[in-house]
Amino acid sequence: MKKNLLVLLPVLLLLVACGSANDEQPPAIPETELTMIITEALILEPAGREMPTALQDSIFQASYTKILAGHGYQMADFIKSMQWLQRDPKRLQQAYTTVLERIQVIEAEQDN
Repeated sequence: MKKNLLVLLPVLLLLVACGSANDEQPPAIPETELTMIITEALILEPAGREMPTALQDSIFQASYTKILAGHGYQMADFIKSMQWLQRDPKRLQQAYTTVLERIQVIEAEQDN
């Protein structure tokens, strides 16, 4: 699963890089909920990799849209929240540590 995180991280960073870095307001999505959204996306990510390469971008876009809608957010909220998170490398590292811990718990529960 760590490999999947390494694959998805550049995609997330690209989304973050596309926006303004001057917005210092709190994130649109609270950090706790943001890590849950990232976790869900990483769990679904391997399934998208099984699809033909030409379809992967649209599948990932649809997956994120569905995950975000389930939490009551839109892609613009996610991008702004990721931009906020990226401005503080320690906070970003902690968020991904939290995501990895959640994934490990989910994997352990599935093994039982």
